[in-house]
Amino acid sequence: MQDPSAVVPALARGLKATRDAARQFASDADAAQLLRIKEQQFIDAINTALGIDFTAVAEPSGAAQPTGRAAAFAPPATMDPVVRGQAFDVRLRFTNRGSIPVTLPGYRISESLGRIVGGVVGGAVGPGGPAALHRDEHVGQTLNVTVPDGASFTRPYFTRASVMENRYALVDEKARHRPWSIPPFVAEVEYRVDDVRVPITVPVMRREAQLPYGYVMRELAIVPALAVTVTPRQAIVPLSMASKRVRLQVELTNNDVRGSKGDLALKLPPGWASEPASIPFSFTRSGEKSRHQFTVTVPAIENRDYTIEAVAKTNGKEFKEGYDVIEHRDLETRYLYRDAASRVRGIDVKIAPGLKVGYVMGVGDDVPAGIAQLGVQVQMLSAQDLASADLGQLNAIMTGTRAYAVRDDLKTYNQRLLEYVKNGGNLIVLYNTPAEFDPNKFAPYPAQLPPNAEEVSEEDSPVEILVPGRLEFASPNTITHADFDGWVEQRGSKFFSEWDKAYTAMIETHDQGQPPQKGGWLTATYGKGHYTYFAYAFHRQLPYGVPGAYRLLANLLSLGTRR
Repeated sequence: MQDPSAVVPALARGLKATRDAARQFASDADAAQLLRIKEQQFIDAINTALGIDFTAVAEPSGAAQPTGRAAAFAPPATMDPVVRGQAFDVRLRFTNRGSIPVTLPGYRISESLGRIVGGVVGGAVGPGGPAALHRDEHVGQTLNVTVPDGASFTRPYFTRASVMENRYALVDEKARHRPWSIPPFVAEVEYRVDDVRVPITVPVMRREAQLPYGYVMRELAIVPALAVTVTPRQAIVPLSMASKRVRLQVELTNNDVRGSKGDLALKLPPGWASEPASIPFSFTRSGEKSRHQFTVTVPAIENRDYTIEAVAKTNGKEFKEGYDVIEHRDLETRYLYRDAASRVRGIDVKIAPGLKVGYVMGVGDDVPAGIAQLGVQVQMLSAQDLASADLGQLNAIMTGTRAYAVRDDLKTYNQRLLEYVKNGGNLIVLYNTPAEFDPNKFAPYPAQLPPNAEEVSEEDSPVEILVPGRLEFASPNTITHADFDGWVEQRGSKFFSEWDKAYTAMIETHDQGQPPQKGGWLTATYGKGHYTYFAYAFHRQLPYGVPGAYRLLANLLSLGTRR
């Protein structure tokens, strides 16, 4: 127990015997596979018993290393992700914690395609060749590495264009069945113990500051020199609008430590024009960002998809993709790529003119952007607004997805919203879960939203309009069964199970084998106004430009003009 490395000579003999057996049975695929597994088990056991510590940390080229007493207080060198053509240093350190001596012939660094991008022979060199490392001895080496021009960006090895695709496509077949993609750079060493080769491979890491918590280690990623993202990813243009325009926001992120400068422009369908036609940009350091607005004039559009691409040009190269960063303090950073493009669709949708809508954002969704694309003025309501603003100036108020879960101010001032409805307002509550929303507390009339509240997951479930004569189905858009075609991912979630007779159930739908579900869209007159609980998934449909969802949304919002 006091010296786990004492078992290493026996493990080394087992590793050698396993390799001999693998050569003997190389023609037997099943035996060869089992022996490869056994070989790796012996390698892992030896590395563990010896307490081998092998690290590879990326740093900026030529980063100064503090010495003496200053080294104890100096902040460590940090490193951003790298781009093609960038040079950087990798500090390697190999330590033997066991009582059995090992020899270290050398190191090498490879990128994900298997190309060797750096290496050295002789990790601990003595007069007659590699010297032995004894207990608690270490050896270090700094290698300079340049990212190859054709290096792949760090991204998942599986992808799909949207949730409308029900399976992922493989980008890298070599990574199949792995939890994540192969690291962009790995450091490898083969040391010898009792004259048996033992390899160890680690990803090249970088140090990132997360103050005030300290510093964390992340896999060194390869990203584009310029990342380009476009918002919104899906835009709609109401066919009824006299002046048809699309407003896009393009964000540039510079990842090149050498800086970059160039021009940003949109690639448009024939006949369309943007203002401005192009925008110059200039960056001096890695991590800088800039945001740019374009207004696209649309002379004619039909009910189909059109594509607008954003293209940034610098140093003779074009960049037209970006990424979303998934970043949590205790997890590895991931980059989810998407084309720098926006799909635009013309939709036959009408809405009452001059609407002003207040929106209470919940856990986060794109519904306000969808409302704005209908030509409606949207005001994001703060806690101060809910507490004291003149809500009567708003034609409609909508509470966002699960707003009652994250907005304590919404619960605190919920009575003001009910007073707004009683005085003639139009309140639309999007779906909430039973954990945060009790209709007996927050809705105008009693209802039940049980812990096992139903949802309808099949996006193509049959829909029955229960009260076709209602204004919600007639104006300003005539709603038919066709408006429930083409939905994505789901119908809705967290339906009421019981409700007071003051409510009217608007539609019924259900999954295969599920009882009829009528509690997903309920409306009631309260005082002079309208109260609606709407559990159907606007937050999923609007970002994908589903025409029927926009038409339903327009009708619900337009109720606020009929007091």
